[in-house]
Amino acid sequence: MITTLLAFAITILVIVAIHEYGHYLAMRLFGVRVLVFSIGFGPQLAKWKSKKTGTKFVISAIPLGGYVRPLDRRDAEILPGQEEEEFSHKPAWQRVIVYAAGPVANFVLAIFLYWTIFLGGQLGVPPVLGEVVEGTPAAAAGLQKDDEIVELGGKEVLTWQQVNMELIRHVGSTEPLAVTVVNAEQQRQVLLDIAPWSQDPEAPVFEVLGIKPRPLAPILGRVVQDGAADKAGLQERDRILSANGKAVDSWSDWVAVVQNSPETPITLEVLRGQKTHQLTLTPQLKEHDGERIGLAGVQLGGLRQLNYGFFESMGAAVTRTLDQVTMILSSFKKMLLGQLSVKTLGGPITIAQAAGETAAIGYDSFLLFLAFFSISLGVINLLPVPMLDGGWIMFGLVEMVRRKPLSEAFLMSAQKMGFALVLALMSLAIFNDLVRQFS
Repeated sequence: MITTLLAFAITILVIVAIHEYGHYLAMRLFGVRVLVFSIGFGPQLAKWKSKKTGTKFVISAIPLGGYVRPLDRRDAEILPGQEEEEFSHKPAWQRVIVYAAGPVANFVLAIFLYWTIFLGGQLGVPPVLGEVVEGTPAAAAGLQKDDEIVELGGKEVLTWQQVNMELIRHVGSTEPLAVTVVNAEQQRQVLLDIAPWSQDPEAPVFEVLGIKPRPLAPILGRVVQDGAADKAGLQERDRILSANGKAVDSWSDWVAVVQNSPETPITLEVLRGQKTHQLTLTPQLKEHDGERIGLAGVQLGGLRQLNYGFFESMGAAVTRTLDQVTMILSSFKKMLLGQLSVKTLGGPITIAQAAGETAAIGYDSFLLFLAFFSISLGVINLLPVPMLDGGWIMFGLVEMVRRKPLSEAFLMSAQKMGFALVLALMSLAIFNDLVRQFS
């Protein structure tokens, strides 16, 4: 619970701060006086004022957004000499850039996060099928056990994570998805019917399609120095064949053996290269949620290493960001056309849970979540809805075409309509959260 709350707070603080800082920088660039820079709404928890700019920076109690308040004649008194620092006085093209700067900052953050992750390389599980369930779309398409998926919809995939991402891109589609697989060095292409999943996108996609990934092999990855495995003489790339005379067929079998044997010697048969070795492992004791479990001190091995160079990682980061932008926009389009249920919308509870779960998995997983959430916030704010950045960008562009500003009465009415729409969508997202929690 504490991890979830902390991860949620960090997520909102970072993503919203970056978004609002984009607006802030653009305003300062065009000489606009910024009165307030706030992260969150409601009661103020902390505040300080810049002596240089006069901006009051605020952190408030309700972490569901933020705002930057410029000097504006519509809600503040303009003193003599401040006319050039007033926001609505600025040309329409400058105001458009100011509104666009927030979402752009979110995209830049996502690219930076992905670039950082890609620079360090990524480990992933090769997308090899362990089983194809009879009577399912996968079986009807002709997919077989030990097939490795290499392309989805014409796009190369190297890990199960990439397979998931490509499937999400096609959620709501009723058209068969082209899948290229390799088995015994023979490549073939099949058409996979994903319509059953599109009808219920909240269901586990692999279960609906009839795909079961091949179980992870009991191959060791990095061995922690001075850990139980290191002391037993185990090495990276060792494959565990048996434990106490019983075959170990998968990584989950290996984990179960270790966790059930704290401070108890285990006789192992290990394949190293072409030779087998007999070793004895005594897992270290670890207390976890009141239970005594064994710990070997090894990471999962047999994963696919994806390495990127300095510039290649930047290109991959930009591509990943653009792919996710198009995926999110496509999802909104499918919702409007009725091809995707609005039940898929998630609110603050879903965000908090996702933040907590990814933070618990590891640093890279949490950064990936931050990047995706940053992109989502950027795309949502660019939607042409009054009150959102996209709505004000649209009005600014109309003003540039008309060469005269829109009336204050029209803008106020549009803002009220936009507020009602945004409030309705937020209410729906929170309702979906509650349904997920109690269903």
